[in-house]
Amino acid sequence: METQVCIFRPYLDYMPTISKIRKDGVIQKFHLSPLRPQIKELYSQGLSSRKVADKLGISHVRVLAILKNENVDRRSVTKTIPNKEFEALTPERAYIFGVMCGDGCVFSGIARKKNWKYSLYVVHLSVKDRDFIDEFVRCIKSVYGFSPSIYYVKRSQKNPKWSNIWVAKITRKEVYEDLSHYKFGTKNWRVPTEVIRSHDEKVIGAFLRGFYDSEGSASKGTRGFSISICSTNKEGLNEIKELIEILKIKSSKIGINDRPSHKLFYFTISNKAGMNIFLNKINFSIKRKYDKVRKHLKWTE
Repeated sequence: METQVCIFRPYLDYMPTISKIRKDGVIQKFHLSPLRPQIKELYSQGLSSRKVADKLGISHVRVLAILKNENVDRRSVTKTIPNKEFEALTPERAYIFGVMCGDGCVFSGIARKKNWKYSLYVVHLSVKDRDFIDEFVRCIKSVYGFSPSIYYVKRSQKNPKWSNIWVAKITRKEVYEDLSHYKFGTKNWRVPTEVIRSHDEKVIGAFLRGFYDSEGSASKGTRGFSISICSTNKEGLNEIKELIEILKIKSSKIGINDRPSHKLFYFTISNKAGMNIFLNKINFSIKRKYDKVRKHLKWTE
């Protein structure tokens, strides 16, 4: 006796279907998921498509397909800049420019997460002084309207000669696109044109403070105490010197320190009159550097 197998599919019995006609005239039927209303509702509440998939226990691909079939407009995964006036040249924006000519960096690339590839856009600053990071974060928030991610890296555990560092990181494409328009980079950075053309001493001073926080130092050498600045980029350093002169600060000629791997260019401020103007119009955000100059000038708080 032949046995008949009965396949019971209650799940499919109540699933609505739609029909589509292919180009060759064949009619195809498609079952519509009963989860459609939940997916649309959760997505409209602000959950990402991935979080909707995790919440309902289904694949992300399925969620994307349902949103597409339901003609739901996908939200952009790119986070926009809250402050739409971010291009205005303020002292805070000038400070960011100064940092990007120094220790800051801007880069893009391709990142991977499991089997998923995506474009990565990064603005990054890593330094050992917390007050430096705090000032950079304050300026980023003032200019763009949000705060970067901040974390602390204990590098000394791997190598005692390395300093532990503070890191500020921004992964928003719009911020990357804004800053990547400028010429930044260790060997070929240049002072942004709007800073050079600015007649606002606060803007010029803030830019220089960002650069001196990155590349400047205050110390006592064989020839006495001085505030020095150095870079492998002589053309950029010439522009820094021109800005210093706009603020009526006298400085030395640009010197060369030949190193085995590269040439390092530098100049110094060693006269007390220049240092007083420096502290009044530029200054350091880094307290340990500021304290050295203040102590030398015998400033009192």
